[in-house]
Amino acid sequence: MNTERATTHARQEVEKFVVRLPKGMRSKIAEVSRLSHRSMNSEIIARLEESLGHASEDNSNTPSAPLLRSVDNNAGDQEHTLLAHFRAMSTEKRAALLELIG
Repeated sequence: MNTERATTHARQEVEKFVVRLPKGMRSKIAEVSRLSHRSMNSEIIARLEESLGHASEDNSNTPSAPLLRSVDNNAGDQEHTLLAHFRAMSTEKRAALLELIG
């Protein structure tokens, strides 16, 4: 969790919520959180914020991305790392990168 987000969460009231995951999803979450250098909790929160359109206050009109996209089991380590970094980017940075390589 980055310092800015940690500070934001420290200021906010935190609610605990228990969720039942389909078999195998926990390991997928663990893998993508490891690749993006976040805790599983931070990964889930970031993806929920993105999915709900709250990843960034100035991105509230951006279409949301699918929640917890599965990691391609055939992808190599470099591809997993690239995907994790891409998923951690802001919507604006993603768009700029896609425009650059598209």
